[in-house]
Amino acid sequence: MKNNKGFSLVELIIVIAIMAILVGVMAPQLIKYIEKTNVSSDVQLCDTVREAVQTAMMDPSVIAASSNGIPGAGSTLTGATFPSNGTPFQAAVYEILGTSDPSTQFKSSAKNASGQLVVKVGTNSVLVYITNSDDSGKKSSYSTYNTTPGAIHAGDTTL
Repeated sequence: MKNNKGFSLVELIIVIAIMAILVGVMAPQLIKYIEKTNVSSDVQLCDTVREAVQTAMMDPSVIAASSNGIPGAGSTLTGATFPSNGTPFQAAVYEILGTSDPSTQFKSSAKNASGQLVVKVGTNSVLVYITNSDDSGKKSSYSTYNTTPGAIHAGDTTL
């Protein structure tokens, strides 16, 4: 009686072919899920920045220390002007965030699409979004926030 140990070459080739087919089917889905996760992270970053700006704007010690350092209604803060340099408002926002440049924390494709973090201050609201992005994390031809398709953003909540 012959004792067969191991697999034949044909069996190994069949297993490798099956694995290649599975990887080919699953890889695109995995890439989509990774980008969705990165977009969710950016949305959370926008929300954190919005909350930090709102908190700093409502802090009595920041208001007392700032003469004109707190952005008023209609203000837009982007890139290097987020928030304006050297003010107690800036220090408060950075202290709340724990970083001096939140845009370095982008995870989605907006990072590679020259996306900028933008803060718009309304009369009773704050809107934070990332330029050159859409809600799927892909680069968008829109350079400002639009509801369709919409940039990665944190909503327009009332103060």
